[in-house]
Amino acid sequence: MTVILALRRDPSAASLTLDWETTMISEHTSATTNGDTSVILPGPANAVDVQNVVELRLDALDKSGLLETLSIEYRDRPLPLPVIQMPINLLTYNPNTHRIRAQRALDPERDRALEMDPYGQTAQKYLHDLLMGSPTDPGKTDPSFDALKEDLREHGQNEPGIITRSGVLINGNTRRAALKELGSENIRVAVLPKDAGLDDIQGIELALQLRKDHRRDYSFMNLLLAIDERVASGHPPVKIQRAFRMKAATFERNVWILQFVREAIERSRSAGTAGAELSMRLIDFESDQGQLEELYRAWNVLKANSPDQAEALKEQRLAAMVLDKSKTDLRLIDADFTRKYLKRIVPDIVATAAPKAIPGTSITTSPPSAELEKLKSWTTSILKAKATELSPALVTPEKLAEASKELKNIDEAFDSALDKAGKNSRVTKRRYAAVERLTDAAESLDLAASAVAEARATANFDADDLDDALSQLQVSITKLAQLVLRSAEKAQDRPGLAWLRGATTLKDDAS
Repeated sequence: MTVILALRRDPSAASLTLDWETTMISEHTSATTNGDTSVILPGPANAVDVQNVVELRLDALDKSGLLETLSIEYRDRPLPLPVIQMPINLLTYNPNTHRIRAQRALDPERDRALEMDPYGQTAQKYLHDLLMGSPTDPGKTDPSFDALKEDLREHGQNEPGIITRSGVLINGNTRRAALKELGSENIRVAVLPKDAGLDDIQGIELALQLRKDHRRDYSFMNLLLAIDERVASGHPPVKIQRAFRMKAATFERNVWILQFVREAIERSRSAGTAGAELSMRLIDFESDQGQLEELYRAWNVLKANSPDQAEALKEQRLAAMVLDKSKTDLRLIDADFTRKYLKRIVPDIVATAAPKAIPGTSITTSPPSAELEKLKSWTTSILKAKATELSPALVTPEKLAEASKELKNIDEAFDSALDKAGKNSRVTKRRYAAVERLTDAAESLDLAASAVAEARATANFDADDLDDALSQLQVSITKLAQLVLRSAEKAQDRPGLAWLRGATTLKDDAS
């Protein structure tokens, strides 16, 4: 979706000061009908008041004849939106903004308030706090938010936000939060047409957010949720890929990762005190983008020839992610990692799953191997323990202590296992480093032979040109032979080693 910003004039407008409390007329949520009559969009309680103010200011612009516009692509055609100045406190944050979708689960109580009354004071304050927060730790202010605030303080607002006729910000939520923190009274906003429906609004938000010059990108999990929303809305993959400017392979990887994370969250569920439910959250995987992308690539390579090994790799690396291991650590984990280094801490399997029938057929699929089932059971216990540790207020002290002890023991065992795997990896690399170098040298000689053939074919070859390089090659091969043959047993039985001995013997004879 193409977006063009056309700035002509920053129109002045009469000031209208309304405190937050006076904008919330009642606790109920009103609804505004858009042009797409199949979609009813919920609106804030002050929707009618905002609509009146918006209409008055649009009328004033029409009479002046000098307009600032923001041009967007709307239903496959360019559409200039008029820009007006609105009181910050009269507008409301978009409760469905993709920017903080994953972070909402940070505070279940406030998230419930957001679900029940998205435009109420509690919900709007929660959105304000999340918009300021770091994607990986919303309790801390995001440095990029501070940078945006400083930019607004120094240079003012360069680009307008976008609102519905009811005053809900479709674009510019973070800018509004920053301006509120700065104590600004007004914000410039473009106004959507009256007939803008839900699908229009979602498409506009995504298109503006995905512009390369946008100040603050979606976090990884929120990007995945935005893609998933378009998939759930029935948009074809090709259209989604075009909108998100990504290749088909990247799209498939992102869909796989979100499904994988959601399955992990589902497996982490357990009961807490007073009927509370514990689970991990999307935000807990926010900083694992690199690990998840590398896992997908490794899993994809294994799945065709060895599905069980692919699943085993997935389980073990998931456990490592839950324990906050680094991307470098995860690269040491292969499909046999626990069998080689952690066998003593993986519990024995209790029962084996029965074959599963494919619905509508008499075909059955083989169940996971006993070893894979054991791994899955072990990983699930780690997920549940982590969910417990992340929700100390929802569990008994005894259960929290038990989960923390379990994670501590597994974490220590993992560190020891990774240390051993790292040493083995370094030993393996040292052992085969010479082989890789010789393979590269053979490929270089092949290229040299091709170059000689081409030069001869065009009568541009002179053997004397190679003399110095061949002398250096002779010295290098002799040095290699002295080191290799010193420890080689029965070299005459190995064709390559026998050739190497012969090559250096030729040198001695020639001298």
